[in-house]
Amino acid sequence: MALEGTLQDFALVDILQLIGMQRKTGVLTLTRKDETINVVVQDGMVVWAALPDEAFEADLGRVLARRELITRERWEEVRQMRARKGQRLVPFLLEGQWVSPRDIEKVVQRLVRETLYRALRWRDGKYTFAAQTQVDLSRGQIPPVGTETVLLEAVRQMDEWPMIERRIPSLDLVVRRSNRPAYRDQAPPEALTVLELVDGRRSAREIAELCDLGEFDAYKGIADLLAAGALQLEQRAEAGAGEGEVRPVRAPRRLPSWVAPGAAGALALAFLVLLFRASDDPLRLFPSSRLVAEAEVQTRRLTLAGRELPRALDEYLLLRLGYPNSLTELRTEGLYAGDLQDPWGRPWIYERRQPTYRLTSPGLDGRIGTADDLQISPTWPPD
Repeated sequence: MALEGTLQDFALVDILQLIGMQRKTGVLTLTRKDETINVVVQDGMVVWAALPDEAFEADLGRVLARRELITRERWEEVRQMRARKGQRLVPFLLEGQWVSPRDIEKVVQRLVRETLYRALRWRDGKYTFAAQTQVDLSRGQIPPVGTETVLLEAVRQMDEWPMIERRIPSLDLVVRRSNRPAYRDQAPPEALTVLELVDGRRSAREIAELCDLGEFDAYKGIADLLAAGALQLEQRAEAGAGEGEVRPVRAPRRLPSWVAPGAAGALALAFLVLLFRASDDPLRLFPSSRLVAEAEVQTRRLTLAGRELPRALDEYLLLRLGYPNSLTELRTEGLYAGDLQDPWGRPWIYERRQPTYRLTSPGLDGRIGTADDLQISPTWPPD
C-alpha cells in the first residue's frame, strides 16, 4: 500500500525523516497545482529529485547556456539527437562529452538539490510514496543526501525565506547597482559574490543561476545588498519601448534602524519593572520572581519532553494508518526508545480516541486539571 496524504497534514521534512528512519527505497511524488516533483530515495537517502523530463531538460539547457558551457543552438541539436536515440539526457551528455563531465555533474547536482529544497517551502499539495525494492536511476543520480542535511537546510531556508520574498517581490526584476557603495569589510561573503555578477541587465533569477553559491544563498545575498542600499530593483519596459530599457521599482519602505532595538529595549524594561514589583505585591497581582523562574524551567522541560513522543505517534500513524492503542506499541515498532514517563517521573496518560488521541501529563503536583498539567494535542487530524 502506498503512503499518501497532504502536505498540510505532514510537512515534507517529516515525511523524509520517516523514510530515512525506516531506510526505505522508492519514489516520493509531490504535486501542487500543475507542478510535479519526483524524489527518488534509496536506503533512506535522497539520490534524485527533479521535475518531469521536459521541464528538467529545459532548466538544464538554460543553465548550461547561461553559463556558456554550451550554445543554445548546440543544445537544441543535442536534444534532437538524444530523442532520436531514445536515451536519457544526462547519460547521453556524459557519453557524448558534449559538455565536460565535471561541468555536467556540477550543474545537475545543483539543479537536483535546488528542486528538493524548493519543495521544502511548499505549504500545500499532495504526496505519494511508493516503496520499491529497487529504483530506476537511468535519469541520473547525485551523491546521497541524508535526512539530517535536508532538515538543517529546511530550517535555515524557512526562517529567512519570508524576508527574501519581501525584499525581492519578483525574481524576474533586473538588479542594478545603486550609487551607494557596498562596504566589503561588512558585507557577508555571499553578498560580495553576488555583487560581482550584477551588470545592470541580469535579473535576480539569472544571477542565482550563474552563482555557484546555490539559489537560496544567491537570493539572500541580493536581499542583503538591497537592504544595505547597494543594489536596486528595476523592471524591463514592456514591448515597444527602447531595447533593454528598464524602469525603477519602488522598494518596500523600511522602518528606521533604531525602531527594532528601541522596541526590544522597551519590552526588556517593562519586564524588569514587573519583576521588581513582584517582591512587594500584597494583592499578588504579579507572580513572584521565584515562580517566574520555576515556570520558565518547567516550560522548557515540558517542551523537550513533549516533542519526541508526539512525533513518534505521528510516525506510527503514517505506518499503520491509525494511532496505537497504547504507548508501548511505539517501542514494538522501533519508533520510540525514550522513557514513557513525564519530566517528573510519572507515566504519561494516553487515551486512544478514534480517530485521534489525548496525551496528558499530571504535572508538577501530580493532579490533573491544575495549572501545572500538560495536554498535548496531535498534529493530525486537524480539529
